[in-house]
Amino acid sequence: MLEYQKIHRKNGFTIIEIILALLIISLVIVGVLMFFPTSRRATEESALKTRIANNVVSEAEVIKAVGYKSLEKLLGTYNSLLVELLVKGGSVKVYFDNVEFQNPSPSLLDTLKVSSWNSSLNELGAGKGVIEIKRVSGVSNLLSVKVRVEYGSGKNYEINTYISL
Repeated sequence: MLEYQKIHRKNGFTIIEIILALLIISLVIVGVLMFFPTSRRATEESALKTRIANNVVSEAEVIKAVGYKSLEKLLGTYNSLLVELLVKGGSVKVYFDNVEFQNPSPSLLDTLKVSSWNSSLNELGAGKGVIEIKRVSGVSNLLSVKVRVEYGSGKNYEINTYISL
C-alpha cells in the first residue's frame, strides 16, 4: 500500500453507506408491515366463514333430527317448502311450491327452530337464512334439504343433504 493509504485508512462506514443501509432496511420493514393488515382481514374473513359454516351444518342437523315423518307432515300435499329468514328485518317468508304462504303456523317455525336460528344468524351478522325442503321426484321416501346463509356483500354458504324414511 501507499504510505498515504496507510495513514488515512480508517475502519468504519461512510455517511453514504449508512444512508443506503437505512434506506434498504426501511423498505424491507415497510413491505413487511403492509402485509399485516391484509393478513388480519384474511384471518377475520376465514374465521367468519368457519362460524357460518358451522351454523349452517348445525341447522341442517336440527332439520335432520326432526326426522322424515315430521318433515313429510310439514310438506303435506306440496312438493316443496321454502323458508326465508330475513335476519335484519326479523321477517320470515314461507313458500309452498313457490307460492308465498301468508301467516305460517307457529308449529312449522317451531319445528324448524327458526327463532333460535335467527338469533344465531343475528350474532354472526348474516343477512339472510334459507331452508328449502323438497320431495325428490321419482324417488319415494326421500327428501332433499338445502340450508343456505347469505352474508357480507354477495357471499353465501350452502349445504345440501337428504333425509329418508
